[in-house]
Amino acid sequence: MPIGESELPSYAGMNQEATIVWRTFLRDYEDQFTSFSYNVRVGRGLSPGANANEATVAMWKAVTTKRIDAVGERLGQTWVFEVDPRPGLRALGQVNGYMVLLPSYYQAQSTIQGAVVCTYLGYDMRQVLRAHNILYFQYPPLKPPRLPPTFLPTQKAAL
Repeated sequence: MPIGESELPSYAGMNQEATIVWRTFLRDYEDQFTSFSYNVRVGRGLSPGANANEATVAMWKAVTTKRIDAVGERLGQTWVFEVDPRPGLRALGQVNGYMVLLPSYYQAQSTIQGAVVCTYLGYDMRQVLRAHNILYFQYPPLKPPRLPPTFLPTQKAAL
């Protein structure tokens, strides 16, 4: 269990706003996962051309492959997380695409679950994400979070 994951100073590939909402998610759910990986690269990327040297090829691959914000492992499940304070249809496409590409570039388990962790989420996006079986975890400022009813956080004892 990655207890203490929420206390890491940063998460590869996440900006400050995404880090804040991701930490909030981790405080509720980190104990339900066995591990997390960040900035997971999937896809072939683009080639700079036949005349490029090895360093240029490596650089092009690094900047043109797709990058998953976070991948979480649970018993029999691999989760693909898009962490976006204000997700739109782009986030839906990213999660769907990552779920297809992940098994070719990462040792994923038999069940792959997509999820969006966010601060704000429009009503239409809730409907669209549900239609695609992508879970969403919304942490609006100064309000109770919106969490999937089938995936509630572990009840933590009062200190």
